[in-house]
Parts: sequence; structure tokens; C-alpha cells
Amino acid sequence: MQKFSWVIIKLRVLIIIFVILITGLLIFSLKGLKINPDIISYLPKTDNDVKLFDYIGEEYKGNSLAMVAIESDDIFDLETIKSINILTNKFKVLPGVSYVTSLTNVLDIKKLEDGFEIGKLIDEFNLPKNPEDIKNLKQYTLSKDMYRGRIVSENSTATLIVCRLNDNVDKVDTARKIKQLVQEEGLKQKVYYGGIPFQMIDINKIITSDLILLVPLIILLIIVSLLFAFRSFRGVVLPILTVVIANIWTLGIMSALGIPLTVISNLIPIILIAVGSAYSIHVIHLFKEKVKDENNKINQSIEALSNIAIPVLLTGVTTMGGFLAFVFGSYLTMIREFGIFSCLGVFFSLFLSITFIPALLTFFPVRKKQIKEKENASFFINMMDLIGSFILKRERLIIFIGLILVIIGIIGIPSVKRRVDMLDYFKPGSSIRLTEELLEKKFGGSIPIQVIVEGDILDPEVLNEMKGMEDFLTTLDDVHNPQSIVELIEEMNDMMGEGKKIPDSRMKVDNLWFLIEGEDILEQLVNDDKSEALIQATITNVDTERMKYLVGQIDEYVKSHNSSVVTFSQTGMPLIYQNLDNSIMKSQLQSLIIAICLIFICLLLMNKSIKRALVGLIPIGFTLVIILGFMGFTKIPLDIATVLVGSISIGIGIDYSIHFMNRFKEERKRYPNELHALDKTLETTGKAIIINVITVTLGFLILLFANLIPLRRFGILIAITMISSGIGAITLLPAAILIITKNGTKNNQSPKVKRITEDEEITEDEEIEVSVLK
Repeated sequence: MQKFSWVIIKLRVLIIIFVILITGLLIFSLKGLKINPDIISYLPKTDNDVKLFDYIGEEYKGNSLAMVAIESDDIFDLETIKSINILTNKFKVLPGVSYVTSLTNVLDIKKLEDGFEIGKLIDEFNLPKNPEDIKNLKQYTLSKDMYRGRIVSENSTATLIVCRLNDNVDKVDTARKIKQLVQEEGLKQKVYYGGIPFQMIDINKIITSDLILLVPLIILLIIVSLLFAFRSFRGVVLPILTVVIANIWTLGIMSALGIPLTVISNLIPIILIAVGSAYSIHVIHLFKEKVKDENNKINQSIEALSNIAIPVLLTGVTTMGGFLAFVFGSYLTMIREFGIFSCLGVFFSLFLSITFIPALLTFFPVRKKQIKEKENASFFINMMDLIGSFILKRERLIIFIGLILVIIGIIGIPSVKRRVDMLDYFKPGSSIRLTEELLEKKFGGSIPIQVIVEGDILDPEVLNEMKGMEDFLTTLDDVHNPQSIVELIEEMNDMMGEGKKIPDSRMKVDNLWFLIEGEDILEQLVNDDKSEALIQATITNVDTERMKYLVGQIDEYVKSHNSSVVTFSQTGMPLIYQNLDNSIMKSQLQSLIIAICLIFICLLLMNKSIKRALVGLIPIGFTLVIILGFMGFTKIPLDIATVLVGSISIGIGIDYSIHFMNRFKEERKRYPNELHALDKTLETTGKAIIINVITVTLGFLILLFANLIPLRRFGILIAITMISSGIGAITLLPAAILIITKNGTKNNQSPKVKRITEDEEITEDEEIEVSVLK
């Protein structure tokens, strides 16, 4: 790296100008950065279940429901009915809304003396005018299964206005306009907003507020920790400058490419601030150690960069590998985008740390106190002395303690559960949770489950098979309100005096169909040529295992009842959640394997020894077991955020091992005694590791202030990762090196182990105390 370092230092002015120009260019691109909170839009378009889900949205007027729930002591009130009617009419003409269902426009089949009448439950031009009308309306509505528990609660304390949104519209913007219309109406009753479109609004706000709050907080904490560690302007400003520029470049490119921030990729700025600072910290620390002569600053800078460039490059590559692992096997495209742009951001941080930062450092004067260290050791040197003294004498005890912790972690791993519950992402008491609780309690939930039926829909045999499917769905706990064209056919047949059942002949069905044909609701239930129909139901918010069970039960029914006459196909959010759940485990295993293999190759290239490469993996193996065990004991589930932890932990955590082993390799060339080399490594690189652990840990703990629960969990887990991998690197790693190295045995001739022998020549440049470990 000597030639590379020479080029960087010689071209330092051009490098600084280049970075300033690129940064200025990409800053203007940031204003176009958008947020896309629509998780549905990130489903893989190649997945057959997603294709069917999308097909339903296109064929049946959309599958996104924006629900406005109105709650009062009794919704059958003159003013409430009037407000519902006004809102229904406003919603119907709102661009992006394909259909609205409410008390004032829902289809009604009413029996008359000489037959029946098909119309609306409430005539919007002739609303109830007195208490008697209201009483009769209430009694009639609650007497019919078509309405009770579906559009009005059984106790008449809540009702729904359901807006079905087109697939090709901005759902967030449409939902926001719906909400605005409700607020303009000034309802006195309690109003709740349910369904994915309204959840998107909240997620959009959460992402924005989290970035505004968390990014300044994490920068402030890192400044404090760097100020404590370096006590210098350059030690604080340069790492912060690195991550700020890396963020501008990364987010600027995302904006230029039209890639929006998501509930996952909004982590990128925080990750880059916490992780990207590590590279510049190691560079600054080594420059502080090596560059001591103002007159020879350029040559010493070249030497310092030559020494640190390789380990920084290796740590950057392994971290990038951890993020790139998400590109393969991830079910959601937003996780792939997260992996790609996190990797790009790490690359920018790495590039800046070994080019821009050394270039800037050459313009800083050498600090006088760096020319000759005082006799009193710093806080970090004293701390590393204590750690080194303990490790170099009790390496077997350290390994034993590590094994005990690993065993405890292994015990907790089987308790780790997977979860794809969207409601779990939000804090208890949040508006989204309160709405979902209301919808579950009074309307059977809001998560849609759908079954496509293929066949001659007007054939009584097919209709009876559909009726059988609906009856089966009602037997499943947590599945509610199945409905299809069957209910309308049965209702009309009952009005004809033949009972609430499917007619026994095709002719009778055709006659009933003739009476209802042309009604708007049919577009949501049957296709144009009547060769396909849709059965819809809702499911309450259940845990992942229960949802998988329900999906499995429906699949079994489908397989046993499909025939040449009728074919069922299941789709809807529960099936997609199941696919997402399955992909979480697949993605976890696949990304871990890719990350570990890549890191092992890097360690092998660096050490040229399989044994030492395997030893370098010890802190990572230790960290993974601790993390997974902690998740098991604390009931933190694997979800779309925490599934990222494993590979990120490997990619980030291995940095410490690489820096430690690289420095030990260099010190081993200087000192024949393993103990001396390890002690010097602990004193120098060990200090940088401690600084980095503190900085990154504090950075990720800031996520505890995030509004989304998975991001809080992610912050806790990454913080624990940093602590455990850092401790592993400065305790387990040197202990393992001592045990497996032939020359690493303790000197039995003396109870005291010297850092170096007292008669050994010491130069000022080495800056090593002549002391004895106690």
C-alpha cells in the first residue's frame, strides 16, 4: 500500500477539491428524496401469490381498503346518519376511490307484499326525519346478517365507511384527503382511521420525525464520545465530516435514481453515522500515533496510511459483505434496496477515510504533546494495562467464561420466534393500535383474506361450492364475515319465497341475476364474463404461528375441493405474511452464510493461515450466539428489522478482529515474544476498539427513541453486538492466540511477565513504557 499512500498524500489537494465538488452536486439532489411507506409496493412481483393479489386489485376495483370508523353511544342518530351520508358522497367523487360502502349507500334487498325491491338501505335523498324512522331503521339493519357485524357493530355503537382505493393511485395522498374531508365535517363522535392506506400516513410521519429527531441526537452523542476519546478538534470533526459526506452521497444518489426511503432504509443515515465513523477513527488514531515530526510529516503520513489502509479496507469490505448479503434471498425488495445502498454508503465512508481524511490530516499541525509522551499514562492506556494484565495471565479462565456465556446463549436460541405482525410495529396506545383494536372487537378485524373462485359462477353447483367455502371459513376462529355473490343470491331467493339458499336450477339463478345485474357492488364480486368470483373475509390480528395455521387449513380445504367444475385459489395478506415469514428465516440463514464465508476469505488472505482465520472468527461466533440467545430470553422476535441484525453484526463486528489481528501481526514482527506483541496490540489497537465500541454503541442506542418498535429492537441488538464483539476482540481473541500459539505460553521462570525486557532498546517512536504487568 506504500504506492497507494504516496499517491493519496501527493494528490491531497485534488482529492479535497473532488470531494467538495461531488458533495455540493449531490446536496441539490437531496431535495428530491421521497418516502414510500407502502410495504405492499415492495412485495416481489415474481411471486405467484403476489401476482394473484395484484390481479385481484386490478380486476375487482382495488384491494386496499381505507376505513373510517365512527363510534358513539348509538350511531342510529339523525345527525350521525346525515354526516355519514355527506361523507359518503364526498368520498365517492374523490379521485383514487373506486367504491364506497356505508350505511347510506349499501345495497339492500327488501321484501314487499308482491315481491322484493333492490335499492339502498337508506335513501340518500330521503333520510330518516324523526326518532320513529331511526328506530325502525335500527331494528331492520341489525336484523340482517348482511349488515350486522360488517358495516355496523352488533351493539350499534360503531359503523364503518369503507373506501376501496384503485391500485394505480397514490394511496397515501388519497387517504390523507379522506382524512381531511372527515376533519372538515367536524364530527362530534369519535373517529378512527383503519386499513393499510391510513397506516401508511402514520408510517410516513414516523419516518420523517425519526430522521429529524434521531440523526441530530446520534451526531451529538458521537461528538461527545469522540471529544472524550481524542480531546482534539480533528478527532471530533473529521469522523463526523466523513459520515455526513457519506450520507449526502448515498441519499443524493438514491434521490437521483428515484429510490425512496422506506421503513427499513430510513436506518441508512443512522447506520452510516454510527458505523462509518469507525474507519476514520482508526485512521486518525494511527496518524496520532505515527505522525510526530512536523518536518517529516508527509513521509510519516505516508507510512501511517500504508499501515492502516489494509485493515481499514478489509473491515470495510467485510461490512459491505454483510449488507450485500441482503440482496440475495430477501422477499421484500425494500430489504434488497437497504442492502445495496447501505453497502454503497459504507463504501463511501471507507473511500473518504483512506483518501479524504488522510489528505486533510496532512494540513493539521502536529500536536506538541505527541512528540514525547509524558510518564503518566492516559485513561485508556491504564485501562488497557489492566485488561492486558488479566488476559495475559488468565487466558484459560477467559476462554472458560466465554464458553459459559456461549452455552447460556445456545439455551436461549430455540426460544427465538419469527413475527410479521404489522400492528406490532407501533407503540401501545398509538392511533393505529387503537383503531385496530376497535375493528377487531366490533367488526372482526381489518386484514383481508381472499379466495378466487373459477368456474361457471351462475351454475348452482359452483354457487353451492362457494357457500361451502364460506361455511368452512366461519368455522375458523379469527376469520370473520366471509361474503360473496352467494349472499345476494340467497337473499333474493328468500324474498321469492324459496328460502335462504341457492336456487336448485340454472334458470332460477339466471332470473335472479337479471334483477341484480348492473349494481355497482357486482364489480367487486364477479368478473364481466361470470367465469370468476371473489370470496372475501377478514382476519383478526393474530400471531405468526396462528396465521400460518389458518392459511394451512384453508389450503387443505382448497386442495380437497378443487375439481373440474370449480377451482379455488387462496390469496390475501395472511398468505403474503406467511411468505414473508418463511423468507425471514431463509434470508437470515443465507445472509449469515454469505457474510461468514466472505469474512473467512478476508481473514485467510490477511493471515495466510486457516488456523488464524478461524481464530479471527471467534469473536463473531461468540457475538452471534449472545445476540440470538438474548433475543430468545427477552422474547425479541425476528421481523423485517431484526432479521438484519445477524449479517450486520458479522460485517461490523469483524472489524475489531481484523484490526486486532493486523496490528498483532505487525507487532509480532517487532517483538519475538507473543506476550509483548499482544500487550502492545492491546495498548494501541485495543484503545481504538474501545473508542469505537463506545461510539457505535451510543449511536445505535439512540434508536430506543424511535417510534417504530422493530427499530428500537434493532438498536438494542446492534448495541449489544458492538459490546460483545468488542469485548470478544480484546479478551477472547488474544486469549485464543495465546493458547494456540507455540510461543504464547507463559514464562514459567518468572511470576511476572514484562511488556518488554528492561535491557531491550527502546526508541522514542515506539513510545512504550518499560513496565511489568502486575
